[in-house]
Formats: sequence, structure tokens, C-alpha cells
Amino acid sequence: MDVATSIVASASKHYLAGNYDEALRLYKQAAAAYGNTLFEANITLCEKRLKGGGSVNPVLPGSPAESRQLIETQGLLEHYYRRCQELEYQLLDNAAK
Repeated sequence: MDVATSIVASASKHYLAGNYDEALRLYKQAAAAYGNTLFEANITLCEKRLKGGGSVNPVLPGSPAESRQLIETQGLLEHYYRRCQELEYQLLDNAAK
């Protein structure tokens, strides 16, 4: 598992477990490294849970929409990370020619 996937997967696990402080910290770390727009919703959800006292089911996110957003965000991050790696390899291949 690469670093980007590891950070997001860990953040997601913390969120689902109700550890919103740690999830927020990891999502902010991912946002700084990979782009704020990819994690705006995740950060907002963590902040919302922290303000509300975290009184939601610690196993499941607050709603199906929140769960779907987390899954979509992680999927997009993984897609863009792989695409960046592919482009980097293409640049290296072109430079070697």
C-alpha cells in the first residue's frame, strides 16, 4: 500500500471508529499533500462530528451520503495518484530516449 492510500485508509478507519480528531488530522495531512479539494468534504464531516460531540454510531458514518463521499474520495485519490505515477514514468521514459 502506498503512502497516499495508507493515509486516506487510516483516516477513514479512524472516522468510522469515531476517532474524529485523528481522522481530521490525517485528512488535513492528505489535503496538504494531494489537494484541498479532494478532502474538503471529509474535513468538514470530521469537524461537524467534533462540534456535535461525536454522538453518532462509531461503527458507521452518520448517513449513507457521508459513507458514499468517503468511498468516492478515497477512490478518486487512488485514481489520481496512480495516474500521476503513470505520467511520471512516461516522463522518465521520454527523458531516457
